[in-house]
Amino acid sequence: MAKRALVVDNDRFYVEFLSEILGQEGYEITKAYDGMEAMEFLDQELPDLVFLDIVMPKIDGDRVCKYIKGTPRLRHLPVVILSGTLVEDQEKVLSIGADAYVAKGRLDELRENIRATLRRLERGASEDAQVVLGAEKAVPREMVKELLALKHHKEAILRAIGEGVVEGDSRLRVLYVNPAGLAMLGRADLEVIGTPLIEILTAEHRATLREVLDLLRTQPGKAAEVIGLRYRDRALQITFACSAPEDPEGGYFMIMQDITDLARKIEELSTLNTRMQEMERMRSEFLAMVSHDLHTPLTAIKGSLDVMANEGVGVELSRELLGIAQKNTDRLFRMMSDIVDLARIEAGRFQIRREVFDLVAGLRATMDRLRQMVQDRGISLTLHAPDDLPQVQADGLRMDQVFTNILANALKFTGRGGQIAVRACELPTELLVEIQDSGVGIPAEHLGRIFDRFYRVPLPAGERVEGSGLGLSICKAIVEEHGGRIWVGSEVGKGSVFSFTLPRGPAPA
Repeated sequence: MAKRALVVDNDRFYVEFLSEILGQEGYEITKAYDGMEAMEFLDQELPDLVFLDIVMPKIDGDRVCKYIKGTPRLRHLPVVILSGTLVEDQEKVLSIGADAYVAKGRLDELRENIRATLRRLERGASEDAQVVLGAEKAVPREMVKELLALKHHKEAILRAIGEGVVEGDSRLRVLYVNPAGLAMLGRADLEVIGTPLIEILTAEHRATLREVLDLLRTQPGKAAEVIGLRYRDRALQITFACSAPEDPEGGYFMIMQDITDLARKIEELSTLNTRMQEMERMRSEFLAMVSHDLHTPLTAIKGSLDVMANEGVGVELSRELLGIAQKNTDRLFRMMSDIVDLARIEAGRFQIRREVFDLVAGLRATMDRLRQMVQDRGISLTLHAPDDLPQVQADGLRMDQVFTNILANALKFTGRGGQIAVRACELPTELLVEIQDSGVGIPAEHLGRIFDRFYRVPLPAGERVEGSGLGLSICKAIVEEHGGRIWVGSEVGKGSVFSFTLPRGPAPA
């Protein structure tokens, strides 16, 4: 079976010259005129020998050589570098890992050097792998030096810039990716060379890249659209440009900017802006709520005192008016206490005092204090708890505040004849308290905000329940300050269950 050789050179004279010599040596010849064409052939067939020029269109010979030596199924192929730049750039070329190097020069001497190289490769000799045959008689050329200097300068710039640069040919195949681009893609150089440009990211991005490239190909003089997309854990901003808009066979550049940090900052600013807008909305609602809720009891107090100021007011009416004033004063006091607690929470000065606390005794005391209100509304209030429930470390005053707020809420939203059941039990690492009512329930869309500050579930038109909208948020702060959890479950028309836990062990640090 005849041996096969792949000859790669953009100079057709040398392709034919080499083909003649190799043919005389018994080789069948395959010809390629640029690096991309050579790589396409190597993907399909395996020759016995490869001759490469260095400076070629699309992909240079040094990168084709690295591709061959870096691909397991190709690395055994002998590669001979045949180039006119070996004298001008000898040190760099010798580092690319070819099996032999021959400098272009006088044709008779070049013929002998090629044949000598073939004989050495047939023997398997490697002692001359780092010798450039014909270099001693080749004359360095100033134009070649200038071209190489320009090439090295361009490569140095592409290595140094922070943006990822991907170069593609007219058929949208990747020719080159600079180090920044490889880092963004998370892929190796040899892995992406020859890949279709629209497949350099992931399958989900192909349609977007194809759309932009199709538009650029039909309107090469028009500035391409900048697109933003997510790739792995990065946020990329990508734009395309024609390398030579006037040349239909020109290639394309894909410029990638990693804006992950910028995108993260924008997201943080957007989140902060949303929070500020929400805080402003809450502030407006709070001012409106406070002005209304303060005005109502103050009006009642003032009205009662104004009537009592008249000399003709009897004892019974005076007592009734004092009762109204006292009730509304208590309402104002509770409201102001909630606002003070909120201010402490916001300022990080909300503190609790831990001491030995009997959870069941605390629940009974709160329920006894609310017993009159329970009886007035005809509601059944029961407590279910074992007698041996262990004590915990907690702030008794603050826990009474939690019990009172949750039970008062249950009473507000439970109709006459309803039931409220309080249950306490022991879990492996904590105590659980559940307060279940048979009230109106909370719509599912409001459950996620029920512990937000100033939040009150909207009621049907004409209905109103007293409260600042701070009670449950304060309950949440108290429970979490103790190291516990609080949550709610509810179904409209069937009632709600507020649950919270307290750790059994020592107070958290």
